[in-house]
Amino acid sequence: MSGTGMRLARVIERAEDTVLRKAELDFAVAAEPFPGAAVGHFGSALATRLAELPQHVPYNKARPFRQEQRGALHEMLAFYNDHGLHPALEVWAGDSDAGLHRDLLDAGLVPGRPTAILHARPSPVQASGSVTVHEIDDDERYMEILYQGYGVDSEAIEFRTMLSIEHHTRGIRRYIAFVEGHPAAAGALFTHEGTSYLAGAATLPAYRRHGCQGALITRRLSDAAEDSDLAVVTVAFASPSHDNLARLGFQTTHTRTVWQ
Repeated sequence: MSGTGMRLARVIERAEDTVLRKAELDFAVAAEPFPGAAVGHFGSALATRLAELPQHVPYNKARPFRQEQRGALHEMLAFYNDHGLHPALEVWAGDSDAGLHRDLLDAGLVPGRPTAILHARPSPVQASGSVTVHEIDDDERYMEILYQGYGVDSEAIEFRTMLSIEHHTRGIRRYIAFVEGHPAAAGALFTHEGTSYLAGAATLPAYRRHGCQGALITRRLSDAAEDSDLAVVTVAFASPSHDNLARLGFQTTHTRTVWQ
């Protein structure tokens, strides 16, 4: 492997370790309000299960599924099937081949739309533009922006609870973007061992296309420079969010595909 390839492999490792670490912390907390929350380890793969939200794949998937996990495929499928859940296995680009894909097809799984992890080097920058961003402790206002931005109905109690857990991970930092003094968007920053993860963000419908997400990204990248030398984010591959992040300097780390 070339020097460039080795450096990218290390970036992938750090990025995925941070995302997986956050999932582990969140599910440790989720076990209290959700009897159906569970975590399984299959070698280096982490499987999470949340029976109360069976249609939410991010809470009900195993990742990564690669060559070393092939021998544990039936055990991984049973982790979900035995609890009435549809299995979902995330395959990372570069960690699979035709044989692994055949195993998944034979198990009745098919690939979905790929997602990507992007990375950038954090750096302090001077804020500019009409959108201002503040780190906040106002939990109620922050969470309400997320619920409305994601379109989460007030009756979706389980989903609201899980979103709240995800935005209260130990050590997480939370931000609100303001447009002319009005709260308009929210986003979080999680850092683990020198890698910062730009965790979920959402904008109120009335303030979309006002530059809120760009302002949140810039502020979080700036603050990430305090504790890390790598910032990562997950997006749908080739989506508008992917394009926006690329314009702000993010590069594609690698892609992942969930098989269901």
